[in-house]
Amino acid sequence: MAAYDLLAPHYDAVTGDSATEGLFVRDIIEHRHSGVTNLLDVACGTGGITALLADKYQVSGLDISPGMLAVAREKLPEGTPLYLADMARFKLDVKFDAVVCAYQGVNHLLGFPAWKSFFDRVYEHLNDGGVFVFDIITVGNLMMMASIPEIVQQFGDNYLLIRVSMAEEMVFRWQINVFELQPDGSYRLLTETIATRSFPVDSIREALRPRFINIETIDGAGQPADEDDADRIWFACAKPAASPNQARR
Repeated sequence: MAAYDLLAPHYDAVTGDSATEGLFVRDIIEHRHSGVTNLLDVACGTGGITALLADKYQVSGLDISPGMLAVAREKLPEGTPLYLADMARFKLDVKFDAVVCAYQGVNHLLGFPAWKSFFDRVYEHLNDGGVFVFDIITVGNLMMMASIPEIVQQFGDNYLLIRVSMAEEMVFRWQINVFELQPDGSYRLLTETIATRSFPVDSIREALRPRFINIETIDGAGQPADEDDADRIWFACAKPAASPNQARR
């Protein structure tokens, strides 16, 4: 079973409304590329961001979890392409004006070679001049999460418990338990362990540089951000436009 398959039916209730996140992503795109018509949402999950962007762009989604894609299918326009694939290895017969990856999807790749492979796949699937937008949870934030007690959250009549711990080589494991209310008043336990990892902002920037230009780091308020101890950082960059000689080929 792929990660998040078991929790897919509850994912939206736990994470809440995606409207603010979707508008933020759209603003980043529009500020850097006003001509975007089609877009790929990588690690799209249940399609919360994808559905919001569908009002503006021709969207496609990609995720490794069949359960998450099944939820996404229900909220996206009929015929929206959804791809079941690994974000570090996907190969599609289409290119896009924009590729986005929100909700720290890249942090699920546990080795830096896999991050670089993801960046390569994005580069290959972008049109010349296309924009790439993604966010990360920082090393500092993961260490902070591992230092606090268990997080408890109620959603509807159900309960969510999360405990983050640091494992080998800076891999952080999220033990996620959902207590799901049953018709007879009892609770069913759904449990998954999700592994994440982050890397220094400078290392990520250096990995992007051979492929992309105009690399920016942005905080949640849309301001420049460079600090590894920030909770979350957005990256925005672009695939170089084709040179005149390349355009004539």
